[in-house]
Amino acid sequence: MKTSRRKIEEILWVAGLHSQGRALYKVLGGSAKAKAHEAMLAFYRTLVPANSLVFDIGANVGILSDIFATLGARVVALEPNTDCVRHIHLSYPTPKLEVIQAVAGPKNGLAKLNLSDQRDDISSLSHEWIDAIQQQHAEYKGLWSRQLTVPMLTLDTLIEHYGVPYFIKIDVEGFEESVLEGLSLQPQLLSFEFNLAYLDAALRCLDKKFLSSDSTFNYAMGDPSSFELKEWVSKDQLKGCLSAMEKRDRHGDIFVRPSLMDSTATL
Repeated sequence: MKTSRRKIEEILWVAGLHSQGRALYKVLGGSAKAKAHEAMLAFYRTLVPANSLVFDIGANVGILSDIFATLGARVVALEPNTDCVRHIHLSYPTPKLEVIQAVAGPKNGLAKLNLSDQRDDISSLSHEWIDAIQQQHAEYKGLWSRQLTVPMLTLDTLIEHYGVPYFIKIDVEGFEESVLEGLSLQPQLLSFEFNLAYLDAALRCLDKKFLSSDSTFNYAMGDPSSFELKEWVSKDQLKGCLSAMEKRDRHGDIFVRPSLMDSTATL
């Protein structure tokens, strides 16, 4: 969500016209955006059962939270950015979606979030990730303009309160490894974002102790709409596949599940 859109939303919210503005924005997004949304909906329909519990960690403006809720899941979303939280509340007023303004991390407490007023989708707690992205894109330098102190919760704390989720989705701009340090059990399905320019951190995530030794893995690039691998593979096979790719700013999501599930990927 960029600055211009945020300002327009603020005006529409004050005027009580946010629902009309959302409908107009959806139309202006065009057929390509609508097709991408439908593709993600179809992809997650094969993964997220109705009435399941989902944790959306790093919800941003709630696109995936809305998809999970549309599929019938009960969604607990964590998002630290005030503007994004307000957007979710205004855009997706459903009892199936609860938003907590906080970040997930290795312990309960407070954290400093690096914010960009130009791009809400690159807020991060990881200075290493920010440095890696700036090395890839000179135009990103200076985009992180301020810091915000936000509450930090562990995934284990969320589980104590809400119960064990079927699916945990994590997209926190380079802080995924630290988020997983606050988790002590494996859900039926886990996904976390990786960036090829910052791949080592993602590879370390695959070695977390709570993951069973016979877990199986797959991955999707960009906004998930299909798996890249026809079959789920072992940890070492996935590491080899990702390590062979060019180390540049290209992102995707790694998916992990216990091996007792069907090993055939949905394409």
